[in-house]
Amino acid sequence: MPNQSMTGKQRVLAALEYRQPDRIPRFWDYFWPEFCVEWTRRFPGIDPMQHFGNDLQVMAADETPWPTRAGLISETGEERISRNGWGQIQRTKNGTYYGELIEVGVPERIDPDTITFDDPLRDSRYVGMPDDDLRQQWFLFCKTGGPYMRSAFLRGEEQFWIDIAEDPAWVRAFVDRVTDHLIAVGVESIHRWGMQDTGIQINDDVAANWGPFVGPQTYERIFLPSLRRMVRAYRDAGARFIMHHADGNVLSLLDMWIDAGIDAINPIEYRSGMDAVEIRKQYGNKLILIGGLDNCAILPRGDRPQVRDHVLHLLEAGRTGGYVFGPHSIGPDISVDTMLYVLELLEGYGS
Repeated sequence: MPNQSMTGKQRVLAALEYRQPDRIPRFWDYFWPEFCVEWTRRFPGIDPMQHFGNDLQVMAADETPWPTRAGLISETGEERISRNGWGQIQRTKNGTYYGELIEVGVPERIDPDTITFDDPLRDSRYVGMPDDDLRQQWFLFCKTGGPYMRSAFLRGEEQFWIDIAEDPAWVRAFVDRVTDHLIAVGVESIHRWGMQDTGIQINDDVAANWGPFVGPQTYERIFLPSLRRMVRAYRDAGARFIMHHADGNVLSLLDMWIDAGIDAINPIEYRSGMDAVEIRKQYGNKLILIGGLDNCAILPRGDRPQVRDHVLHLLEAGRTGGYVFGPHSIGPDISVDTMLYVLELLEGYGS
């Protein structure tokens, strides 16, 4: 029998090295505030992350290009207008989360070499350094965005798609400029936070449920060279593992990511046709899998036989290591009772 006294860090490391941990590691990522309200009503004083046995967490520096420009522009009794570190000006109604985008950070196709960003080494970007207890409790990744999504932030996503169609050469240069900044923040995060023995996550939501936003050939031509540079720089900085986070169906991109040096993928959205067990069969030990639990259809329905079949199916992906169990996040449409049942299954079958 495996040792039952592993820390979260030891447990995840064993899985990532294709060794047998004491149980399948878990990554709960994020519990929505609405879920936490109901959880606290039922179980006051108990942290859901601790109760559900979280083993992995991701820390992010402030990678925005212009943190010094961020702030409130105006506010009335009904709405506020503010600028964020991406240079976006947004109008937000009071009491709501999402707002209306008024202006983007780079509104014109200017020469990318003329774009200047705030110093990536600013101390204020790297607050919240993890203490030694947290480092041992959880396996910690640091994080930066990736070439596609952060470039789209600066142009606005719809305009960015038009850019790709009309002027791919400009987009290629622009993406490289953005990537230079992200790499500088990522390398500094690895060094400053001592993440060499764990690694870094690259967040780049490049796909919807039906597949990538751009075709594989376009992705390979425009975005893959920048991703390769990121991976190489993070590896040179000492990152042991590099994880790529991307929502949606990214099956058509996996071979490129593996060739670029990506070690792991997350969140493996089941609703998008991403089945961790099938991916394990296809790629074997070439790709570490983190995620897979369906938080959009199966968990919200709360049908216990379906939840049981789904959880036990996913656990098969980790029988020989290389797998961390988890959803993308736990939202208000998932009941506390359903999550307690998932935990019961993990305790009964996940070791």
